[in-house]
Amino acid sequence: MAAAIKGPPHRAERRGPPPRGLPCDDGQVSSAPPVDDVPTVTRAELIGDLRAGRITLVDVLSPESFAANHIPGAINLPVTEIPLRARELLPDRRAAIVVYCGGPT
Repeated sequence: MAAAIKGPPHRAERRGPPPRGLPCDDGQVSSAPPVDDVPTVTRAELIGDLRAGRITLVDVLSPESFAANHIPGAINLPVTEIPLRARELLPDRRAAIVVYCGGPT
């Protein structure tokens, strides 16, 4: 199961493909069409679930953006590396996963 972060100050609730030039859109992958049935998570739910160990938080930004600014407890898995490293970094395929990608950090 995956979820999107909902509510300020996150930008994860934008609908439609991301504009070109964002750190997670380096031109090497194409954006998937928007999905309306992806569950959302509020900031409070995210914090509670992280503290309780109920979710795995994945930051899909570049390593440089991740090093400069990320949510504590997140795992860095750049979007271009998902096919190569997801099994290594996310071994429990049943675990709840929250993925985020923001604007410039």
